[in-house]
Amino acid sequence: MAKFGVRDIVIRRRLLKTRGTVVLVAVQRRGEVRQVWVKWDHSDTLPNPSREAADDLELVKHPDEPPTPSRSAT
Repeated sequence: MAKFGVRDIVIRRRLLKTRGTVVLVAVQRRGEVRQVWVKWDHSDTLPNPSREAADDLELVKHPDEPPTPSRSAT
């Protein structure tokens, strides 16, 4: 099961790979799928923000992670 936190950058795993930022993690009740509220970067995505199942999202990056060092051409 995917674990996301507020400010994590995610994309949908569906056909349209919309990118967004987690703004709220919904309370998970027993037997329910974990859900998060995502503010989408694409202005035409409605509703915005929307409540999404965490299993339908893929993590792009955590905002607290240091930037990935670029590889130098050798």
